[in-house]
Amino acid sequence: MSSSQGTLGLLHNSAFRARLYEIDAEIDVLDAQLARLRAERKIVTATLDSIVYPILTLPVEITSEIFMQYLDAVFAGQVGPPRVELRKARTSGPLVLSRVCRAWRSIAINTPLLWCRVFAGSPHGRSRDWRKLLECWLPRAGNQPLYLRLADFDPHFTALHFPTIAPYSSQWRAFECCISTPVTFRINTIRGRLPLLRELSVKWKELDSVDVEFSTIDAFSVAPELRKVVIYNLPPKWIPLPLAQLTHLTLYGQTIADAIEVLHQCPGLEELSIDLDDEADEDRRAPVIHSRIHKLCLSNECAATPEILPYITLPNLHSLELVNWEDLDPEINLEDREALHDLLQRSQCAADSISLHGCYIDLVDFALGAVWQVSQVTFDRISCTPSRLGEILGRITSDSKFLPNMTSLHLLDCGTVVPYVEVADMLDARRHNPEGVSRLESFHFIQDRKYIEEEPNAAVKGKLRGLMDEGLDIRIQGRDRRNILE
Repeated sequence: MSSSQGTLGLLHNSAFRARLYEIDAEIDVLDAQLARLRAERKIVTATLDSIVYPILTLPVEITSEIFMQYLDAVFAGQVGPPRVELRKARTSGPLVLSRVCRAWRSIAINTPLLWCRVFAGSPHGRSRDWRKLLECWLPRAGNQPLYLRLADFDPHFTALHFPTIAPYSSQWRAFECCISTPVTFRINTIRGRLPLLRELSVKWKELDSVDVEFSTIDAFSVAPELRKVVIYNLPPKWIPLPLAQLTHLTLYGQTIADAIEVLHQCPGLEELSIDLDDEADEDRRAPVIHSRIHKLCLSNECAATPEILPYITLPNLHSLELVNWEDLDPEINLEDREALHDLLQRSQCAADSISLHGCYIDLVDFALGAVWQVSQVTFDRISCTPSRLGEILGRITSDSKFLPNMTSLHLLDCGTVVPYVEVADMLDARRHNPEGVSRLESFHFIQDRKYIEEEPNAAVKGKLRGLMDEGLDIRIQGRDRRNILE
């Protein structure tokens, strides 16, 4: 190696040593900064631990109640009592509350009422994930009664997860599921293990098979507290139930003969909802007189419901609901209306409430005339024009014999704009001229969201506000659901 090459090597090594010295010095500075930050962190942590957040000073009972109110607000609007939807469990519900802080986690996990209402409402996702979530969820309900609803119209979901929920059957207060026949899981193993079951909803979905194998489901035949039952499309002979103890019954998709046979076995029934399927047989059927039924809901989605009306008599009927009660054939309309009219005349009942849902305005006019003595009137999703609705309101205004006992009139999701002039005249007449008629106490008009909101003119608005000042409950809501008069 030449002398020039040795000199270059020494210079190169010297540069590395110098750089190493700089790195060590920089590490010492950073270590000092890190030590200072760690010391400062301890001080900040101690300070935070010493702070008592006002919300954490609330008694546990108050915080638990706030949590319950939160669940009711988030999951309201479901069919039946609000249930936590497990598919939303990671974004809302008790799992979210339990992840805020250690204190809230302890309160949430030790509040069984937060975990006892469950809606496994989506069949999507891996079955293993749903099973793990249910296995984590249900034990936290402790000994509380359980309100369980499984996925709508998915018998596979019920079959997959029944083994997970079956061990809790002694806690079931309400249970809703969908099945198919033949039943592919051991549902009858819970027979005699339902001491708390009060509400039951069983839906049947026919699978893609030509022949349906008959399979009796006697899992619910022994349930001493069972009072409310919904049977959807399932022939009653396939599901023996303690019918004599029922107070509420909904039949959907059964034949008229099946429905009448069931009604003969339900002497304690108080509320009945039916939507019956068509049938070809003309077998003779024994009429049914039910003296305890006070509420009747007649849904005509399956198109055969009116055919049962000649066979039933309800002398103590107080509340009548008509749902989807209209046919495009005028002759069928007339027959259906006559059957309804004959039922009311034959029963000689004093109905005081009528609700019409998804009906045409012509039926509304007929129904109101048939039950003229009612005090509470509700229209929901009624199809009409402003002029046609104005005609009915005008009749209420001018005819003291039309709905003389009416004290409340509610129009919900009404498919028209508000006929303000007719509304103001009707309310004024029924509030200030009560001779021979009851004084109106409540009027609500909730407009369908698709309609453009229109404001009343100053004179009409002043008239309506004056009636509100006198104590009349008036609520007129437009697209954003605010009261236009406020």
